[in-house]
Amino acid sequence: MHLIVPATLAAILLIASPSAAAALDPVDPAGSQGAFPLVAKGRAAPVCIPPRSPEVVRIAAQDLASDIERVTGVRPAVLDAPPKAGARIEVSLFPGAANRWETFRLSATSDCLAIQGSDKRALAFGIYDLSRRIGVSPWHWWADVPVVKRSDVYLAAGTGPVESPAVRYRGIFLNDEGWGLVPWAAKTFEPEVGNVGPKTYARIFELLLRLRANTIWPAMHPGTTPFHQVPGNAQVADDYAIVLGSSHAEPMLRNNVGEWKRPSAQYNFLTHRETVLDYWEQRVRQRTKGESLFTLGMRGIHDSPIMGPKSRAQRISILEEIFKEQRAMLGKHLKAVPGAQEGSSFSQIFCPYKEVLDDYRAGLKVPDDVTIVWPDDNFGYIRRFAAPEERKRSGGLGVYYHLSYLGAPMSWLWFDSLSPALVWSEMTRAYEQGARTFWVGNVGDLKGQELSAEFFLHLAWNAGRTTPEEPARFLRAVAARDFGEKHAEAIAAIWARHQHLAVARKPEHLQWHLPLTPYRPTELTEEEMLSRLKAYAALERDADAIASGLPAEFQDAYYQRVGYPVAAAAAANERYFRAELARVQKAGGNDGEALETFAISERAGSRMDDLTRRYNEEIAGGKWRHIVRVNGVKYEDWKKKFLLAEAIPPLDSSAQTVVHAPEPGIVEKPPVVPAGARPGDFLEVDGVVSMDAGHFTASSDMKDGAGWRSIPGLGRTGSAVTVLPSTAAVAGSAAPRLSYRFHVASRGQATIRVRLLPTHPLVPGQGLRLALAVDKGRPLPLAVTSGFDTDSEEWKHRVLANATHATVKLPEDLSPGWHTLHLVAVDTGVVVDKIVIDLGGLRPSYDGPPETRTP
Repeated sequence: MHLIVPATLAAILLIASPSAAAALDPVDPAGSQGAFPLVAKGRAAPVCIPPRSPEVVRIAAQDLASDIERVTGVRPAVLDAPPKAGARIEVSLFPGAANRWETFRLSATSDCLAIQGSDKRALAFGIYDLSRRIGVSPWHWWADVPVVKRSDVYLAAGTGPVESPAVRYRGIFLNDEGWGLVPWAAKTFEPEVGNVGPKTYARIFELLLRLRANTIWPAMHPGTTPFHQVPGNAQVADDYAIVLGSSHAEPMLRNNVGEWKRPSAQYNFLTHRETVLDYWEQRVRQRTKGESLFTLGMRGIHDSPIMGPKSRAQRISILEEIFKEQRAMLGKHLKAVPGAQEGSSFSQIFCPYKEVLDDYRAGLKVPDDVTIVWPDDNFGYIRRFAAPEERKRSGGLGVYYHLSYLGAPMSWLWFDSLSPALVWSEMTRAYEQGARTFWVGNVGDLKGQELSAEFFLHLAWNAGRTTPEEPARFLRAVAARDFGEKHAEAIAAIWARHQHLAVARKPEHLQWHLPLTPYRPTELTEEEMLSRLKAYAALERDADAIASGLPAEFQDAYYQRVGYPVAAAAAANERYFRAELARVQKAGGNDGEALETFAISERAGSRMDDLTRRYNEEIAGGKWRHIVRVNGVKYEDWKKKFLLAEAIPPLDSSAQTVVHAPEPGIVEKPPVVPAGARPGDFLEVDGVVSMDAGHFTASSDMKDGAGWRSIPGLGRTGSAVTVLPSTAAVAGSAAPRLSYRFHVASRGQATIRVRLLPTHPLVPGQGLRLALAVDKGRPLPLAVTSGFDTDSEEWKHRVLANATHATVKLPEDLSPGWHTLHLVAVDTGVVVDKIVIDLGGLRPSYDGPPETRTP
């Protein structure tokens, strides 16, 4: 890369500004003395890039010019050499940082704003960082986020921080794209291609750079023209310096669904070895330019087990042979890094997804320089973490993580509902356990997953440098950036409430029976259903109130990011739970009332369609026509093919309902507060003491500072606890503990029921463990979970409810009076959400009674 560093610019970067904390922030023109005049008095400082700059630098520079024009109405020139005088933006290599991956820094004096990077992508990241600083959201195009107009823009002089990523490869997987992205691209945005083509990918790649990402797994479902078969796709990826990969099921950058033209039975390494090898080698020969991440191994044509081997031992043997053949053809055509053909570089990954993870556990050997990418269980819980020897691999480790999913037991494709707190908890744990080379997030068809995608990539850049408060801080920061400081707190709260309600049941997962199984009524009581509907009605009302106070130019962005997901989730809950309430009423003999309630349910279903129609037809003047479907897919596809929520049975069907008794512990009147009560103590109500795990009354950490931490927004309570860091050695008498002071009114035998998130063990082959103690009694072991069967009925219901339970009976009766329950760490990786002490009053419920504490 032929970039020249001016000596004067290098000197600038060595000078620390006394106002470094505010460096490069916009300042009021009235107090702009000494600041850098980005745009002043109708003149914009030119953007100066060195001659022969890589294409991605040129693209980013032109985008910056457009962004400055978008804000000020004045477009700066983009030059190949700095002017002799006057303020200018200079882009150049970062001195002394040639070996630092994607590292950049911005600095400014009164006449020069320097953007310096260690490589071409770093320069692009730095350029787009300047766009962000002047108020251009990464989602300005993809979600129509407007900018605040200014006639003049001055930036405070000083030196910004050195920015570098925590994870080397960071990207997204476009998957299940047939419901939105493909029809939108084919019919609305890129009809000349009739599919997802280079015009669409250019917009996606620009977004990735604005989000400091560098990797793509392209769209690959049936109906999508394979990425490499569309002229211009690969070239636009190389122009934007995006690293091309392919999913766990697509070895060697091949899209088997669209590119394997022979009978599917011939995609068999045992029976058609040379045919398969030639098929893979064709793509390797094509990728002699650009950057590539080659997925090794083999599965079936479309996300199915490999064909041919009859046993696990044979499958392992064949996979190890496939590794050798694939690596040989990479060495033959691309050579080994370093020393690859000029303009090309490649790395290799292996993702043991689904049954392949069992093969890996059974002894499959993966070459040491290949990055092993651990999968989650499709619902946000990572299935495998590295053993100590695996963390030493030269190829490193990574994670394939779902932010959207199509498949069993039920899909979730519609819109953002995943809690950033869960993403933070799982991905921080993965990073601590050595997954620092590759992170890719499955974002479905991208539209609708904006918040999840950005937070995942934000964390990939900043992993290891955040705290449990990061998810809440992120929500507020994004709300302020995209909708203004005035509404930031309120919008962040809307997002948090929306996500919190979805933890107990996503809008796509409201039914209690699995697809293709008999109807099963909800486990919620009538009071709990009404409470949930009340919460959604309040959420929608508050979201509408914010919308009414936003300027007209923000309405389209707000509907996409806030209004639609909230209103659609509220309508989906109304549709389902009003139907369930109608069944309760009918079972009670109130036929007329039941019919009225069922009619409300049906109207809610129509409202879902109306909301979606508005998104597709009216928002941004029809820009997003065909991008959204109710529940992610066509209604007629719900029942069988796509494992989504089924149509609600008619009220007069044979489906039977269960009328639950009111939940003990849910009372309007406050409990009697006994003598000696302190604020935060827990009290018995109707034979139950209920505690949210994050509301402990005391804690005890280890000497090195490791201990239980509450993660705001995590779990159904929104305050679940886990031990941080996950690398802590917590065994022994010094293990960290949390304490909960509680009061019981009468003597009785007690069962302690602990609700946890369904996380997977950190230690391969070992379950998760916990211990509980009451007062000065010995800790009682509690086995949280064991095994890895993600096909079991138990697991399916656990992930749909985001909960698993463990119970222990106390060996002795609890006496009346005050006691203390201690939560004692045994294994890190355990996440505790709620604790209930049952003295005979608890009915098993989907959520348990709310906690009762002294004020």
